[in-house]
Order: sequence, then structure tokens, then C-alpha cells
Amino acid sequence: MKTTITTFAALALTLSAAVAQAAWPERQIRIIVPFPPGGSTDVVARRVAPRVSAILGQPVVVENIGGAGSMVGSDTAAKANADGYTLLLAQPALASNVALRDKMPYDVEKDFVPVALMGGHPGLLVASIGTPYKTFADMMKYAKANPGKLTYATAGVGTFPHLTMELLRSVGNIDIVHIPYKGAGPAMIDLLGARVDVKIDAYATAIAHLKAGKLVPLAVSGKERIPQMPDVPTIAESGYPDFESSIWMGILAPAKTPPEVVQKLERAFVEASKDPEVVRTLNDDGIYMYGKGAKEMDALMKSEIAKWRRVVKATGIKAE
Repeated sequence: MKTTITTFAALALTLSAAVAQAAWPERQIRIIVPFPPGGSTDVVARRVAPRVSAILGQPVVVENIGGAGSMVGSDTAAKANADGYTLLLAQPALASNVALRDKMPYDVEKDFVPVALMGGHPGLLVASIGTPYKTFADMMKYAKANPGKLTYATAGVGTFPHLTMELLRSVGNIDIVHIPYKGAGPAMIDLLGARVDVKIDAYATAIAHLKAGKLVPLAVSGKERIPQMPDVPTIAESGYPDFESSIWMGILAPAKTPPEVVQKLERAFVEASKDPEVVRTLNDDGIYMYGKGAKEMDALMKSEIAKWRRVVKATGIKAE
């Protein structure tokens, strides 16, 4: 009799868990963007969140937790309950930090599970109007003639702009100075104020300043020119044919999140990333949506970790 009761209790618990998962989500979901507001990751999160909310039938909010080159927000997500209600917007800094830092408060490869690969874009190298150069060639000439004088702003150590500029420093054989900030927004403020010389930015967040004549476009870090700026060459076209560095954005959940929940999230984010209105508005901002699933996100993460380990080893850079 005791065995029967125990078996019944276990069955009841199993059924209860199954019902709870079937009903998921039952409350608000948050996406942690590990940078302050103002960058392209923030733009994508806030454009996709309403569509995901409509698909899942619950509010989806974006929370910016910046600091330590994305590590503060990433750590918050890694240590959140594995119930699908806290997600991380992942980008290159998550992969590059593995190579840059000897110790981290979380394990990128063990503490997260991939959900979806949303989209990405190339970097746009822009200069303050207070600089003495107006083209990429001008900047490189100045940097070579003035070692240690050219400064560049980033959203922090290990971020996509940091690694991209360090790669340029290496292949271009130039001595430039890194000025890290706690996010793309603060970095842009100082660039506009001519307190730093250049910055790798996104078309989406730079275009208003470019149109206002407050910044000068120098080059594109990706393989192809940005369609909205056909006259701005790539770095590869400008004397460094093998140069390529682009940002990507995906969604991760804490490890041990139930597979059924991950699958629901995957379907929602893939569908949202393919939504015609989302695609159109982000494409206008120079951000291109992929709408890929967990398998593609997992493969990209592994390849990016390997890539940045090679770059860090070749350049010798380390977290400050």
C-alpha cells in the first residue's frame, strides 16, 4: 500500500510539472542586455521584444545591466533561475571574454543554453569632427605618424569594438590607445564631444549623428559595404584584404532551463526575427535579421570562442 501511495505521489508531481511547463509562460519575461542603453544590441532587443510578447502572450521587458565588458549582465543571467523567465542577449563580448580573461564568474559554455540567433551587422568606423582626418587613409596616415596619439572609444574591454580595433592595430601595425566606457551610449557622448577620436559603431546608432554632420564615416568592418552608405569603403577594400569583423546577436537561457521551455522560446524568437515589420525596420537601420534557431546559435558561439582565442593570442591583448 505504501509503495502504491509513493508511486501515486511521484506520478502526481510529474503531471504537475508537465502541466506547469505546458502553461509556460505565466508571467513576465525579461531580456538582459549586458550594456547600458544606446547600442545596437539594445536596439534589436527593444524591436524584437514586443513581437515575442505577442507570440507568447506575456510581457517581455528589456533590462540593461552594463559593466565589465558585458560580464555584469551576463553573470546576472547565468545565475538567474533556470525557468525561462530571464534571458541574455548574447553578442561577441560573451565569446571574446573567454579568451581575454583568466577568471570569470560564470562559464560561457556550461552556464548557458542556446535559444536563437537573431541577427547582426558590420561595424562602422566613425570619427569625431574634431580630428584632422576625413577618410580611413587619413586616419591610418595620422596613426602611423603619431604613435600613441589616436584614441578610440568602446563599450568596454572585450567588446566587439575593442576586439575589432585591436585587430586593426595588429594588421595595420599602428599604436593606438583604447578608452573603455561602460556602454556604447557613454562612449558616443565623448566621441561627439571630441574627447576621443574614433569609434566602431553601428549604422543604427550613428546615422543620426552622421546626418547632422557631427561624425565622419571612415570605413566598414564587414565584408561588404553598408547599402545605405555605398560610398563608404570596407577596411578590406582599403588595403587590408583579409580584414573582417562583424557583430552578431542571439538569445541564451540559463543552463538547465527545461527543454520544452527552450523550444517555446526558440520558436518565438525565430518567428519574431523573421517578422516582416521587424526585418524592415531593422534593415533600415543596417541590422540584418537571420532568424536562426538554437543549433545555429550553438555552432556560432563555438566558432566565435575559437576565433577570438586566435585573435587574442595573435595580438597579445588582455583584460585590463
